[in-house]
Amino acid sequence: MLKNNYCDNVSAVLVTYNPNMEALHAAIRAVSEQVSDVFIVDNASSNFSLGWIDPFKGQANAKLHLLRQEENLGIGAAHNIGIRHAIEQGSKFVLLLDQDSQVGLDMVVRLRSAYALLDEKGFQVAALGPQYRDADNGMLSRFVKVGMFRFVHCGCEDNASPIDADFLVSSGSLFPVAALEAVGLMDESLFIDHVDTEWCFRAKSKGLKIFGLCGAVMTHALGEQRKEIWFLRKRTVPFHKPFRYYYMFRNSVLLYRRRYMPWRWKFVDIIRCLKMMIFFSWAAENRLTCLKMMCLGVIDGLKGINGIRNGL
Repeated sequence: MLKNNYCDNVSAVLVTYNPNMEALHAAIRAVSEQVSDVFIVDNASSNFSLGWIDPFKGQANAKLHLLRQEENLGIGAAHNIGIRHAIEQGSKFVLLLDQDSQVGLDMVVRLRSAYALLDEKGFQVAALGPQYRDADNGMLSRFVKVGMFRFVHCGCEDNASPIDADFLVSSGSLFPVAALEAVGLMDESLFIDHVDTEWCFRAKSKGLKIFGLCGAVMTHALGEQRKEIWFLRKRTVPFHKPFRYYYMFRNSVLLYRRRYMPWRWKFVDIIRCLKMMIFFSWAAENRLTCLKMMCLGVIDGLKGINGIRNGL
């Protein structure tokens, strides 16, 4: 029986890479009740067993499609593979998901309904994203605008209002197919990190709008490890594996070279990267390795090197 939160013109694209299988099962169960198709694009995971997806088939509203890749193509390429399949399937909207993201009970229908209202008002919507409930501490995220000297986080006073944002995290975001066709697909050359940021600003450069939706909620795990430390004030910080800092810094530098990226974002992101370099070269357990990855990322970014970096 179809439920009120089922969206027959929405397909989900869920990208996996060596996932926690229990968390992945929960993510699939949650989204498969709300969309017509789930395209699971696996980037050559080593922990997938044959037939692991079979128990899900026929138990939910959505049709499940496993698209296994022979090598790790990166997040941008994996998203594009799934998006193309969703478009071929006839979907009008694509929901992008990470393996560690679990949608709320009515998240998808809230996003789609908000799109319909914004479209009626004449907005050209590129993407809508939900709030994130931190899997560790239960806190809800805020949406981001780029200020003169910092990223400005916009809270939700009205629990059901769209908020004009500058960029979104790709996981949980709903993309109209018409916007994907107008803007183009994800930039595969970035491999991982800033793929969502680049697409959002590319869309905005073409006159489209980005919105966050208060009241649409999903649970999301941030970083491979969380630590509570004192750095100017008490804060909980996500720590990543060292190779991720290479892509964060390299891709930032690559995007500084692109004209459609706003100068305010470039300025604020340079400040962010400097703070990260100072902080993680002091606080991370493998601080020298992290610092090395950041410096290598800057060097490769200045050289214009993109794609996967082997040997990290």
